[in-house]
Amino acid sequence: MRNAGTWHVGVIVLVLVFGPVATFAGRPLDTEDTGTVDPGKAELELSGDFVRNPEENTWFAKGVLSVGLLPRLEARIESALPFVEPEGQSVNGGIGDSLLGAKYRLVDEAPTIPAVLGSLTVRLPTGDDERGLGTEEVDLGLLAVVSKVFGPVTLTWNGGYTFATRNEDLSFWTLAGSVEYRATKEWSLVGEVVSGFGASAADDLAVLRAGTVYVITDRVRLDAAVGVGATRESSDVIVTFGVTIALF
Repeated sequence: MRNAGTWHVGVIVLVLVFGPVATFAGRPLDTEDTGTVDPGKAELELSGDFVRNPEENTWFAKGVLSVGLLPRLEARIESALPFVEPEGQSVNGGIGDSLLGAKYRLVDEAPTIPAVLGSLTVRLPTGDDERGLGTEEVDLGLLAVVSKVFGPVTLTWNGGYTFATRNEDLSFWTLAGSVEYRATKEWSLVGEVVSGFGASAADDLAVLRAGTVYVITDRVRLDAAVGVGATRESSDVIVTFGVTIALF
């Protein structure tokens, strides 16, 4: 039986996103963007996710802290509390795996060239593998990000590879693309395609996602999105909602 928590964590590692953080974080998408937190500043993301699969449901409470270290350089740490409910069984919850990451923007966007960023992510096995709350050993994710703004529309592309140290056959490639349309100063519509292709034995996964972002103040924004699996091995439905707060 495929573990929903493992799939979700895997996507985060690949597209770091972990899906998280950008110019005020990348939520609610998993596609990484080319924004970074300014030096001396910090942002906190708090979110709740629901993942539905044929044989189990999984809930996540997640927190991501991002800190600007230097111009163009950002570091982050992510932790999650997954709650897995196999069909016909009681809920099993606890601390999940943790993520440490850094991203550096190599090229700033200009009128004729896109922004280019590189990202490194390490997944630490802090979750209980036997209870389905994490995976064994350490995974290492490398990601390249390219983005370009065209008026109110921002297009972003991700490509990367995750090394599964516990079993090289479980390593996989990631390809992702997103579009953001800024309808008003406060409100944006977002969408993406996120896919993971097994280098050997890992399943091929793909998720289509659409969502919205609303900026309440310069320091707080809300977001929500719904995703659906595009392959047999992917999760059926993924729902996420969250808030991003500029701490200082």
